[in-house]
Amino acid sequence: MTSATAPPTRVRDPLAWAGVLGVCLAGGALIAFFARVMGLASPLFAFNAHFVGMACAVYVDMLLVPRLDARWFEVSPREVRVYRALGALGFMRLLRAIGWERAMRIGQKFEMKRATLADYERATRHGENAHALLFVATLGGALGLAAAGEVAGVLWLVAMGVVFHVYPVMLQRTQRARLQPLLARRAVPAGA
Repeated sequence: MTSATAPPTRVRDPLAWAGVLGVCLAGGALIAFFARVMGLASPLFAFNAHFVGMACAVYVDMLLVPRLDARWFEVSPREVRVYRALGALGFMRLLRAIGWERAMRIGQKFEMKRATLADYERATRHGENAHALLFVATLGGALGLAAAGEVAGVLWLVAMGVVFHVYPVMLQRTQRARLQPLLARRAVPAGA
């Protein structure tokens, strides 16, 4: 990898961890506010809780700069076939139709050119990581709602969690499977 495409180093600054704590406390307070105002069983509460979580995940990712080089991020063609069978590409078409994909590209630094493929591949890892962690948090929240007897809240939270986190993970992995062969070809030296 060249220095332009090398992943950033992990931040070990205690201030970054203080920032993470602050983001998590602010997000938790906002979710608690929504719970109080909207009620735990409300679909509006579930919707807002997911979007607060996603906003927090963006800031935590910026503060911690995770390496994301684990084997988990490798994608097999068989896996992608399962995602396609589950409707991941239809979900991508829906996101394009409502303008979500275009809105998300505004803040990204890659320009969908060969020179920025590695940056795009890295962005799929960050997106997948955030959505996977948020789905785990969703399941934790659902357990809490179940313990409180809020069955409707559990259903709304988990159903939206599948839409807002599981399908995006499948999309990120599908995109990365398409990028990996292109990146492998780029890495082969000329004349080899």
